[in-house]
Amino acid sequence: PVTKVLRKKLRQKEELKPEVMLRRTLERLGPTFIKFGQLLSVRPDLAPKEYVKELEKLQDKVEQFPFAEVKEIINKEFGKPIEHIFEHFEKEPIASASISQVHRATLKTGEKVAVKIQRPNVRHIMETDVEIMQYFAKLLENNFDAIRRYKPTRIVSEFREWTEKELDFRLEARNAKRFYQNFKGSKTVCIPKVYDDFTTGKVLTLEFIEGVELHNIKEIKRRKIDFAQIIKNGFEAVMTQVFVHGIFHADPHPGNIIVRKDNSIAFVDFGIVGYFDDKLKNRCIDLLYGIIEQDEELIMETLVSMGLEADTDYEQLKSDIGFIIQPLQSASIKEIKISRILEEILDIGLRHKIKIPASFVLFGKTIVTLEGVALEYDPDFKLIETSRPFIEKLVAKRSSPLYVWKKLVHDMHKYRRFAEEFPEKAEKALDKIQRGTIKVDIEDTDIKRLALEMDRSSNRIAYGLLIAAFLITSAILFQVESGPSVLGVPIL
Repeated sequence: PVTKVLRKKLRQKEELKPEVMLRRTLERLGPTFIKFGQLLSVRPDLAPKEYVKELEKLQDKVEQFPFAEVKEIINKEFGKPIEHIFEHFEKEPIASASISQVHRATLKTGEKVAVKIQRPNVRHIMETDVEIMQYFAKLLENNFDAIRRYKPTRIVSEFREWTEKELDFRLEARNAKRFYQNFKGSKTVCIPKVYDDFTTGKVLTLEFIEGVELHNIKEIKRRKIDFAQIIKNGFEAVMTQVFVHGIFHADPHPGNIIVRKDNSIAFVDFGIVGYFDDKLKNRCIDLLYGIIEQDEELIMETLVSMGLEADTDYEQLKSDIGFIIQPLQSASIKEIKISRILEEILDIGLRHKIKIPASFVLFGKTIVTLEGVALEYDPDFKLIETSRPFIEKLVAKRSSPLYVWKKLVHDMHKYRRFAEEFPEKAEKALDKIQRGTIKVDIEDTDIKRLALEMDRSSNRIAYGLLIAAFLITSAILFQVESGPSVLGVPIL
């Protein structure tokens, strides 16, 4: 009984934590706010890590909408009844989320499909909720210094863009088709086919993938699927998306990864994707290689290259990175947990206002998710051992003569374009200088602070001079003997 009481008290204490209160509040506020919390859970560059961990517990707890409304939407989108399109359509959805629900169906041609239907009036509901979020974000940013550094209005604006993309199923269909082409012929990765004839802005029809969701580890064990191979396939698939294709699945929830009986994996839900250009690819390779080699300087250089705010304390940033990396230098490669290091580095980036690209953060979150699921299955699993050959191969590739030659040719094109455009741009700049119309915009917080102090000092000097003048004038007038007086003091 004593143990039960203590546990209850501990649970009550846990519930009082701010991050727990935030999660519960978002759950009570409804689907849009749950979706907002889910965005924050995959963006450790926008929220402290303790909040990210808590918000990961958020799940879409949304009731399904009636089948009558499903039929009405399909009829309106395609201009004909559901019976004329599908041979069979299950009334009960297999999944129900904040934006849509998914039904299993069969086309007239016999193909099994998953049909994603957008919720009725969901766009209006979400737009209203986002306006409410924006209002409170402005209040917080204007009145609380501790919250201002997290830029809540920017977070809400990003969420608005996120939902706009997710509400247009044609964008998701376009993303899915790109992934389908990229992995065409792969034996380890399966991407569902898009049926364009049965897809609109509010209805998305995809090939139905048989399998088990990645987070359902008990079912994976029951089916005796090789989980170690699944994780290896998943990791290589993500790395291939990032470093070969340059486009990757940016919603790393385990429910969006399906495990098939042949040990291959399938990605579903392509509403949000990340993009990696060559510059970001190289930075990401450097950061991962720096973690593997415990190279503090390489990690530091990579973060700084992403861009710092004017008031970033460079020495403190270096000290914080050293605090994470130095203990690793005495550890073996098997003891290093890459997810913890990535989380710490992203948290440092948040605290020091480093401009980390969103796609880079989403990639890091994907790696963290894969390692988390793997550790749940096998506590001894070491993702860094799995990743090392892949990263070393990428590093070696960058040093190959062919890669260097291609980069040189690419840079030569940029230099040629610069040389061609330079005379014209220089002439325009000189012309502006001659006419006196050129404007230089320099913003520096130290200069602003100095100007403010000078303004205050000049005001103090002016006040001091006025007070001194009054004192001297009073002293002179005090000596005036002519005229009426009171107790020997001249009235004047």
